[in-house]
Amino acid sequence: MPALSTYFISRQRRMGVWNRLRQLRNEFNGHAPTLRFLKASDSWDVEKLAQWQLREVNSLLVHAARHVPGYRIKFAAAGINPGRLLAHIDEIRELPFLTKGELRADSTAFTDERMPTAARIAVTSGGTTGTPTRFFVSRRAYRGTFDAWRYAMWARAGFRSGARCLDLTWAFEENAPLISYARSPHTYLSINYLNSEAVDGWLSRVEAFSPEFIIGIPSSATAFAKLVFNRAKFPNLRSIILGSELLTGEQRAALENIFGVRVFCWYGMSEMAGFASACEKADTFHFWPQSGVIEIIGDDGSPVTQPGCGGEVVLTGFSSRITPFIRYRTGDRAILGEPCPKCRRSHTTLAALEGRQSDFLLGRAGRVVPLSALNFHTDEFRHVLAHQFVQTEPGTALLRVVPLPGFGESDKMAILQLMQTKIGLDFVLRLEIAKFLERTARGKQPLILQRCSR
Repeated sequence: MPALSTYFISRQRRMGVWNRLRQLRNEFNGHAPTLRFLKASDSWDVEKLAQWQLREVNSLLVHAARHVPGYRIKFAAAGINPGRLLAHIDEIRELPFLTKGELRADSTAFTDERMPTAARIAVTSGGTTGTPTRFFVSRRAYRGTFDAWRYAMWARAGFRSGARCLDLTWAFEENAPLISYARSPHTYLSINYLNSEAVDGWLSRVEAFSPEFIIGIPSSATAFAKLVFNRAKFPNLRSIILGSELLTGEQRAALENIFGVRVFCWYGMSEMAGFASACEKADTFHFWPQSGVIEIIGDDGSPVTQPGCGGEVVLTGFSSRITPFIRYRTGDRAILGEPCPKCRRSHTTLAALEGRQSDFLLGRAGRVVPLSALNFHTDEFRHVLAHQFVQTEPGTALLRVVPLPGFGESDKMAILQLMQTKIGLDFVLRLEIAKFLERTARGKQPLILQRCSR
């Protein structure tokens, strides 16, 4: 077994760590054909992209109608001739949506019926709703294809294979905060150790590692930044690369102020139905048209075409044929953006991602307070490591706060006053000190745990 620097964790637990790292050791080798295609197609103009997308959509529809039972049923119910090809990409709006509820009810119905059981693996999405969505992918090709997309997006932040990365995405349970692998330039810091009590056990080692990139999710990266602030320096740090959660303005400001480098965000999902990332020169999200077709659907079901307007993200993905995703309702919300003024790519842009449809607080009379209204750039949270809203009934909310040293009654009163102005005086808001906040199975830490319905 190659050497693992695990700081003397037990032999039994080393086997679990090794199995995990064996999956990750080729993480950035990528899938060469996908990477070559993405590089060659990056400068295609609008017409060429539209023609290519139309061919991909038609090929996907033929495949789904022939080999995926669930789509045959859906197309028949919608009165769609399975042999008909689309003449224009906008005709995709005539197709029925695929919902997460349908996949949860019967994922095998939306799986290519020719795929042998031994050649596929089940994957569950890691959405912040807490309800997993299960689907099937190719055992042979899935990991390489996903990593190729991730590699291509991160490259826009300056990432390159072999760069020293501090990874804050993994919550391993071993009695060691840090794990590194002899053949990998990555060091993994368990998010379970991102607290004031544990920081002294890993701080000097992380500083000595001197990462070039910090990879994580916004909640873990922000907690890390607050813990190392004024205690460690990272002179070789080039960028912070974040995904999986919504990055708030407060988090971006904290990270950029503490580290003095750019925060680069990317958007993707286990389903590989679509990918988006910032470009080299702008922070707006560029949707990668090579990954699929994106639609923004308003609350009334109509397409959003005006920049500045928002709705639900609906994706038709080109990367998965085992479980095709055709007009897949993601549950994510976004605002349509203007064409990027700083690059020449012919891509749909998103001015902002607004989080999940469940990311809201609900007033007693049905008034909705969206996640975007809870964004702030003030100093009230300077002694707070992390916070999270929990709502179980309309009109009331619990704000759980993980304090940093120095947190006192004045901080509590200032936070309550600030947040009361954000959510409105018709809410009853309580603040509770917590040691840890609730995370999903994938390690995400939702800002809002919504447990009541509209």
